[in-house]
Amino acid sequence: MSEGPQSRGQGFGEQLIALIEDAFAEVQYPGDDRLTDSTYGEEPAALAEDFRGRTDWRELDVAFLNQAPDGWGTALSFFSAAALRFYLPAYLIADIRGELECGGPESRLCTFLTPQAEGQKVAKVWGGGTMGEHSRADFADYNAKQVCAVVAYLWWKLDASGGLDPTIEQALEHYWLVREQPQRDGGKS
Repeated sequence: MSEGPQSRGQGFGEQLIALIEDAFAEVQYPGDDRLTDSTYGEEPAALAEDFRGRTDWRELDVAFLNQAPDGWGTALSFFSAAALRFYLPAYLIADIRGELECGGPESRLCTFLTPQAEGQKVAKVWGGGTMGEHSRADFADYNAKQVCAVVAYLWWKLDASGGLDPTIEQALEHYWLVREQPQRDGGKS
C-alpha cells in the first residue's frame, strides 16, 4: 500500500480541516425529506426530526453531533447518501479535533468496503444487493476533491491508530485509493 500524507507534524490537523472544508463547501443541503432512506425502528424518524432544517453543517456543535439522533449518537449509520455527504465534514472535523464521542466516521467510510464485508447480502426489504454495492452507491457522487479529503482523513485516522486498523487499510486499498488514483493521474474520479 502506498504511503499517506507526508506532513503529519504540527499543524497537519488544521491543514486537514481546511482541506475538508474546501472539498465539501459547495455540497447542498439534501432537503428535509432526504435525510434518511431508512424507516426501520425509531432512529430514522428521530434523525429526520433532529436534522430537519439544519442547512449548514458548520453550525452544528459537537454536543449535538455526539447525541444525534435523540441521544443515540448513531446519525452516521442512518443518513441517506446525500445527507451523509452534506454532514460528513462536521463529523470528520470533530473527530480530528478529538471532540467526537459517538461512533467515528471511519466506520461508515470503510466497514463495507473491505473484502471481508463487502459481499454481505442485504435483505430484499432494504433493496437487496450487497453491503459493498450499497456503500459504493453512497459514495458515487463524491467528486475528486471530496475523495481526496476522505483519503487524507483516513490516512490521518490510520496514523492516529498507530497504523493498526486493518479495516481502514483495506478500505483504502480496495476502494478509496482506487477512486483517488485518477485524480493523482490528472483525470476525473
